[in-house]
Amino acid sequence: MVYRFIDDNKNIFGLRWLCNKFGISPNCYYNYKKGAKRKYHERLAHIFELIKYVYYNNNRVIGYRAMRIFIKRYGYEVSNTTMHKYMNKELNLCAVIMHSKPGYKAGKKNKIFDNLLNENFTVNCKNKVWCTDFTYMRQPNGKFRYNCSIIDLYDRSAVASLNSDYINTDLAINTLKTALEKENYPKVILHSDQGVQFTSWEFVNFCKDNNITQS
Repeated sequence: MVYRFIDDNKNIFGLRWLCNKFGISPNCYYNYKKGAKRKYHERLAHIFELIKYVYYNNNRVIGYRAMRIFIKRYGYEVSNTTMHKYMNKELNLCAVIMHSKPGYKAGKKNKIFDNLLNENFTVNCKNKVWCTDFTYMRQPNGKFRYNCSIIDLYDRSAVASLNSDYINTDLAINTLKTALEKENYPKVILHSDQGVQFTSWEFVNFCKDNNITQS
């Protein structure tokens, strides 16, 4: 408390005068300042490590406002302004904006197929029934990649899997073409959710040309 009082009032009364009044040598005061500075930097280094830990373990989507709440749970009270300075200026960490899932205009289905499986997903041999579907994959930068995969219902193994920046008929055809080439063009039933990519004119014709029965 004495050292803090001296530190707060040294510009008004003078350092040596205050030290003399409290019976403290200037060297003791300077040692106190060195210790306080060391503790400050140790505290700051710990806060920086916590910020980086929280940031990278939350897919880099934590902004300075949310980060302030996280750091407070570790016992450090930091203002929004200070946290913004720590993240954006000191550590160069900016929250990645996660865009909402992109939509697309649903095209008109060319044909609707009968559900040949009728919820019976048990198959007694390989390359008899394949299932296909799309998957959305969010990247660290917030953008999306799309995956089209085909699995064999016999053993649930992946026959083909391709990625693209676009979810379209081309991705569906290229995935099926890869699967057919890999398995030497078997005559199979292809089951899908009958989305527009799988019922488009191009995809239906591709299946017909390769003796694929759609379901």
